[in-house]
Amino acid sequence: MSVFNRSRSPVLKKALFFQATQVPAYFQTAFNRGQLRSLRLLFPIHLLAQAVSAPVVALGVWSSSWWLALFLFVGIEGALLLWFSRVQPNIRSMRSFADYAAIRRALRMLNGALGLVWFVFIILVFRLHCEDIHLLTLGVCFGLMAPLLLCAPVSGAVEAMVVPIIAGAYGALLEGCFYRSVLFTASFFLMATVCGLFVVGISRLVGVLLWRMQMARLKQREQADILSLLTRRSAAPTGRWLWETDEAGVLRNPSAGLCRILGRDETQIAGRTLASLLEIPAASFDQSGSISSERHLAYCLTHRLAFRELVVRAVAGSDARWWMLTGEPVFRGGVFRGYLGVGADVTALQRVRERHFHRVRHDALTGLPNRLACQEHLQKSLLETMRGAQAFVVVLISLDVFSLGRRRVVTPDEAAEVLQKSLSRLKACLARNVPDDLNGAEECFVARYGAMDLAVVTGIPVERKRQFLEALALEILLTLSGAVSIAGDVIDVEPAIGMAVSTTGDGEVLVEAVETALRDARGERVGRYSIFDPCEEMAGSRQQSLFRDVRQALRQKAFALVYQPIVNAQTGMVIGFEALSRWKGAGQRNLSIGKVIDTIAETGSGLEFDFWVLENACRAARRWPVPLWVSVNMTATHFSLPDIAGRIFQVLAHTGLEACRLQIEVTETQALEVGPRVHHAFRELEFRGVGIALDDFGKGFSTLMYLRQFPFSKIKLDAAFIQDMLQDARSAAVVRNVIALGRDLGVAVTAEGVSSPEHCRHLQEQGCTEVQGFYLGRPVPEEDVPLFWGRRVADLS
Repeated sequence: MSVFNRSRSPVLKKALFFQATQVPAYFQTAFNRGQLRSLRLLFPIHLLAQAVSAPVVALGVWSSSWWLALFLFVGIEGALLLWFSRVQPNIRSMRSFADYAAIRRALRMLNGALGLVWFVFIILVFRLHCEDIHLLTLGVCFGLMAPLLLCAPVSGAVEAMVVPIIAGAYGALLEGCFYRSVLFTASFFLMATVCGLFVVGISRLVGVLLWRMQMARLKQREQADILSLLTRRSAAPTGRWLWETDEAGVLRNPSAGLCRILGRDETQIAGRTLASLLEIPAASFDQSGSISSERHLAYCLTHRLAFRELVVRAVAGSDARWWMLTGEPVFRGGVFRGYLGVGADVTALQRVRERHFHRVRHDALTGLPNRLACQEHLQKSLLETMRGAQAFVVVLISLDVFSLGRRRVVTPDEAAEVLQKSLSRLKACLARNVPDDLNGAEECFVARYGAMDLAVVTGIPVERKRQFLEALALEILLTLSGAVSIAGDVIDVEPAIGMAVSTTGDGEVLVEAVETALRDARGERVGRYSIFDPCEEMAGSRQQSLFRDVRQALRQKAFALVYQPIVNAQTGMVIGFEALSRWKGAGQRNLSIGKVIDTIAETGSGLEFDFWVLENACRAARRWPVPLWVSVNMTATHFSLPDIAGRIFQVLAHTGLEACRLQIEVTETQALEVGPRVHHAFRELEFRGVGIALDDFGKGFSTLMYLRQFPFSKIKLDAAFIQDMLQDARSAAVVRNVIALGRDLGVAVTAEGVSSPEHCRHLQEQGCTEVQGFYLGRPVPEEDVPLFWGRRVADLS
């Protein structure tokens, strides 16, 4: 066995050397470009040495043999001229491995041609009986070996020239050996052999060293790319500094970046805690009522918890700054040793986010809070009410404009002017009729809720609540009714008022209640106000009326479908549409479709309605270009029914839509049953190519168990997290980690509720797959869908 190993050892060494210089396929192009960059820097020196050496030797030989000098000059310079005319221009335009292989072959051929010219010249020049010419020739040839090493990045290029030159020296030596001493011949032979082996060996060593250097550089770049993909730091600032604490929380080994940002030296920083150094203010709650980032940071440090990209407000010197901190507790041998972390000054970024936060929550024309800000204020007020705070009422005021006895359509600027003049009257009315103690130190919250709608949130007294609301409604009607002058015209404003008392902890129910009350008030000819109690009214005759209207609408198919575009977050292209149902109830006013669908489910017609939507959506999508697909909502409980997948396939066959162009969004009005029928239905749909998306992830009954047990191809992240992700650290963490979860599971992630370009860019940087929201496109009827075909969102392209 030992004899066998020894006999194979040269082969094994050669194989190991060959493997050591092999480049992985995914590195090949980058490696080739790196070698070409090296050649562009080093190879011209080799060519220059050849271009200069040939004339020098030719001049030395000219007096003895002009034709031999001319042969050397023409041979060397001609080969170089051919290289510069045919090969050199292709080096900059290399695109593939085949191009690089052709350049390597051309370089070996060039060196081979140069070596062949020198071989012939050496043989012929040694026939001249002139020792000076012999020494000049040998000195120049061996001197060319040094710049020849610059060709080492290309295997075989050095040998292609060295071997002919050494062979020429051997030939000249053998031809004149009878005229020289044995000692001279042996020494010359030894010198030529050692020189050739040395140059070949050094070229191999240089080639391996360059290979290792380039591979190390490529692997380092690959690791940086992988780290960037894993952490998605694109939105984070590049100027970061490191920080480290001991087990007592005291900073140690302050980094140069930390010292530079704080404007202090190491002696002023060492020995202080992170909180005291940055003078983080002690705050318990932020403006939204949730736990502040500062308190969260203190909690993590106290309980030795990791935190990531936590933005806190700090005081560095005399200026208030914002810092993004990431920290990881260090445990060695089960003992806490302190924190290691990264920090960055994100003051500029935070100010941009604050401006964005204000812009998306305020109306541009009037400066009032908008509908989104109103809904957030309602949710905050409901939380305070549940903690024992005073009850409040939501007042929704709609302003109808008339001119010469006829309803008038106003422009956006005219609407803003009407709202501004009505707003001044409204605030004066509220100041007169709402006691200060009902809202504490704050004034009544007033927002622009719609094009001609205002919303008011104010506290109400515990006693005589009904009388207070009626008196307030009448006073508002009296104050806002009458003539208003806009742009030189006098118009009449006729308000309608809907009121809803905070008797529920659900903001959506409260909003639906006040909108329903406003619809009732607009239907009245006199006394245009309505007070709506969700608990009492919906349990009574109003619920029965809604049941009756929904049943009639189902019989008459009085529903319509609209389609909202879904955009690829990385390319900005519209790739599909979600089919959404709409129903216009009594008075042709849009009723909350969520409430309508809940009512349809309660009537037992949910399955029939879902398949009506599915069939119409598939029929519409059949007329779209092939890459586009349609997404349809379906209640989770339907998948527990027998042969539900078969019914879906029947609809596809009937409408002629390919299965791969349909996506089913599982909506969880009730929890998804974990049973064999559901598993079978999902597997059947997946096998046929139908996409399955888990809708409103994080809002309903969704659990991580669903992602493990069911073959979902997509997660739709609820809009509530998207709207606050640029301002709220918890929402940002949810968005970031759901996207990371999708990458780990190989599942696409769709972000709903995108309402600004900042949302788009942030989601793109985080690696989100798809985006959807009013900023990208509102739901449109089927005839307007072609307007989105081929459209690209500028902020994502």
